[in-house]
Amino acid sequence: MVLRTSLHLLLSSLLLLFISCSSTKDTSSSSSMTIAFGSCNHQWDEKQPIWKEITKNDPDLWIWLGDIIYADTDDMDKMRKDYEVQKSNTDYNYLRAASDVIGIWDDHDYGANDAGKEYSKKDSSKLLLFNFLDVPKEDSSWTRPGAYQSYSYEHGQLKVKVILLDVRYFRDSIGTRQASILGPQQWQWLIAELSNSDADVHVIGGGIQFLAEDHKFEKWANFPTDRKRLLQIIDILEVAHPILLSGDRHLGEMAIEKLPTSGKPILEITSSGLTHAYDDYTGEENRHRIGPAFPVRNFGILTIEKKGRLVSYSAEIRNLMNKVQYSIQSQELSRSLAKIQTGS
Repeated sequence: MVLRTSLHLLLSSLLLLFISCSSTKDTSSSSSMTIAFGSCNHQWDEKQPIWKEITKNDPDLWIWLGDIIYADTDDMDKMRKDYEVQKSNTDYNYLRAASDVIGIWDDHDYGANDAGKEYSKKDSSKLLLFNFLDVPKEDSSWTRPGAYQSYSYEHGQLKVKVILLDVRYFRDSIGTRQASILGPQQWQWLIAELSNSDADVHVIGGGIQFLAEDHKFEKWANFPTDRKRLLQIIDILEVAHPILLSGDRHLGEMAIEKLPTSGKPILEITSSGLTHAYDDYTGEENRHRIGPAFPVRNFGILTIEKKGRLVSYSAEIRNLMNKVQYSIQSQELSRSLAKIQTGS
């Protein structure tokens, strides 16, 4: 098995080098950006047919939203091998060669199901995550506790900032007094990142759902103080075009909520289930959901454009066959929020 994995890694590295030399994108004249994203990927599913479909969309960026692998271990040698298996996947390497790749962990790639700050191998696990993602060694995220990161992209006149939040490393136990999901240091960093940004669009991603309040699984609503604080900060700082991305649930869905003071809508796109989905799904309440939920293998596509001073975007959930299951345009958010509020 070790020999087979090593051979895969060698072949994949050669493939990546070849494709990188032959298919580098020129985005200098473009004022648009396409972001693909997803989560919940079992590394031992060798076929992983969804990567070919994702690549067909020619994304500029791929964002992992957690559960990149299913390791669930405190054995770092095992976790390293799990990452190597995923990084040796041929179709995934085609995407790596054609697009930038960034990401954040959730629980199964962090190391333990539903784990928080108590997980004893979190620092070692972070090193394996960052090595898998090829996080630049000069990036300051290497030197601080936790795995949170931010990236800025310019495509012509369009500026996009991506902020990836770590909902594991600092997370308190649910139900404890003043329980926090991010911890003081990460909150301070997040406020600085949002305050000092001149980006046209701010994509904020994390492993678990931000807006959902009704289901029994992991979500920001289990930490109501932090959930409220996040929405207040986005609102008070007048963050330009905030968009939330999440994974974890083995289904795809979109949700909208109004920000607490301005009443402006904020959109969340959940995409989860790259290799496996919520097969026994029979329905689930989400008071903020727009459209249906899709308990099938899926990925998300976010297309952002800037024409003159006008910024717009479209969000899509696509299935294993690359077919759009649901989509929404930025100009439709207020109308969709009104429908949720009136129950229509």
